Amino acid sequence: MTRLFLFLFTAVLLASCGQASEQSRNAIDTTNTLTIKGPTAVLFRPAGNKLRYIKADIGEKGFPSLQTANNSILAEDSVYLAGKGLKVISTSATQLQFIRANGEILYVNLAHPKYTWEIFIYNGYSDPVKADLTDIEAAYLESGIKQP
Repeated sequence: MTRLFLFLFTAVLLASCGQASEQSRNAIDTTNTLTIKGPTAVLFRPAGNKLRYIKADIGEKGFPSLQTANNSILAEDSVYLAGKGLKVISTSATQLQFIRANGEILYVNLAHPKYTWEIFIYNGYSDPVKADLTDIEAAYLESGIKQP
């Protein structure tokens, strides 16, 4: 009888743990989410765990020069985009939430390994354009933002 009770208790406990993890996978991390409305350029500069992951992936020797180069390129691109009259936001938030004019929401999870230093150019109504950091002019044109 005791074994049956322990078996049932364990089964219920495992089932409830499975449900909690399912719910947490679908939840949005509101403390690490940046919400974007309207035409904006979002510059992602990795920090914290994301930066440690990139450093471990690239290696101790090559990381400092890569970080310096990418931060320099982001600064130059930021000046270009601001010169076009675009709102520029720099962030280390790993969740981006783009809200379209019709209320539809698009999420981008920057915790994914494919993202490092990034720029997203958003026109407010279609999908944001992930810019090639070395050709910001082309990404700006591709975004479809109209100059004032």
